[in-house]
Amino acid sequence: MRYFIRLFVRDQCGGPLAEFALVIGLLFVFAIFVFEISRFYMRTAMAEYATHLAVRIAAVRPPVCAGVPDTNERSAGSEDARFGTMCSDPSAPCLAVTQTCTGTAGNPVVDEIFGVVQALLPGGATPANLQFRYEATNLGFLGGPYVPLTSVSLQGVQHEFILPLGQLFAPWGDGGGGGGDGTVALGPMTATMPGEDLNTGTNG
Repeated sequence: MRYFIRLFVRDQCGGPLAEFALVIGLLFVFAIFVFEISRFYMRTAMAEYATHLAVRIAAVRPPVCAGVPDTNERSAGSEDARFGTMCSDPSAPCLAVTQTCTGTAGNPVVDEIFGVVQALLPGGATPANLQFRYEATNLGFLGGPYVPLTSVSLQGVQHEFILPLGQLFAPWGDGGGGGGDGTVALGPMTATMPGEDLNTGTNG
């Protein structure tokens, strides 16, 4: 009996198979990790492109936010300024108006933008994930077209890992300190460009 035990202990025929069994698990985990990281960065790049695409459309469309003027109006204290005075004049004759709002379904511009970028965003994204900002600049002249700096931000969008290993990334996501939901926030991402005046000025 002892002879057979010593023979079994010295037998190395299954060595390569045992080594393979130990290594294949690590290789499998590494492959899943690379797959998930690749999906995350691809989704991030797509969302960033969607933000740039959204602002390019918003810049040539009517403002989404209410209260954005069509023309450069007189600021307080410059009631006597003549139309045609440059907004960059030290007397600051043009009224500085900055408006921020969240995209809402039913707005024609928001619906158009979201219809274009939806395919680039993760599932579950809605128009409410788009935030619009129209910021005053010194461009233009008093009475001329109001040319704001147009910004679109993508906020509150989540990337969800599809494999169980994705739970390991939860501490860095909106799960917040190990929430365990397997999601990571994309963004916020913001793209900005000057708006188009569309030649709508009056009294110029």
